[in-house]
Amino acid sequence: MDTFEPGLVPRQPLWEPIAASLRRAILLGELPAGLHLEEPGLAEKFGVSRIPVREAFTRLAHEGLIRLEPHRGAFVVGMTEADVHEVYEFRLLLEAHAVRRAAERVDKPGIAQLQAFVDEMADAVAQNQLYRVSEPDVSFHRQIVVLADNRRLLAAWEPISGIVGTILSITDTTYRDMPRAIAGHQSIVGALAQRDAHAAEQELRRHLENGEAVLGEAMRSAHFSVGANRGR
Repeated sequence: MDTFEPGLVPRQPLWEPIAASLRRAILLGELPAGLHLEEPGLAEKFGVSRIPVREAFTRLAHEGLIRLEPHRGAFVVGMTEADVHEVYEFRLLLEAHAVRRAAERVDKPGIAQLQAFVDEMADAVAQNQLYRVSEPDVSFHRQIVVLADNRRLLAAWEPISGIVGTILSITDTTYRDMPRAIAGHQSIVGALAQRDAHAAEQELRRHLENGEAVLGEAMRSAHFSVGANRGR
């Protein structure tokens, strides 16, 4: 816990950035499995009351990253590469179906919205501000599900949006060839603009498979670094 440093916390809503910061630390092994997350200490670290910390715990417990034990508190469950694979497997099932539906339904405003997200990501890379990439990246993938025009698909995607956002905040800042990643998004937009459902799905599959590989590498590197620091 002493080595974990939370990021800046916006005023509203308080629990979301707290959950994102804890989620990232859990994914990267900075908060190891079995660790007791002490509510008062975290509230002090983040400079907030216990209430938003408790709300963040509830969200992370729902995601399976921590467990809440009555009268004992919150404990880190952790996330292995096998868990990450499950997340990507689920995303692939859901988003591949969504992108095929989107290809059949998308209109010019829909394409323009996706293109705006890609342009925002490209601008962030051009300015060497990789921390700006993850937000439009998450929005891009959510918008594909929205364009599928199926409320059940969107309802299934929303609960994993937090994990997806944290994963992208890691991969978007660790991937060594971000122009290639941006080009992958652009290829998806191009296929959708052509209403080519097969091509859109194939581009999405390549994109997600590459993202899983990048995250796995980042997790292994981070876990090695954390382990080496603890051994000193």
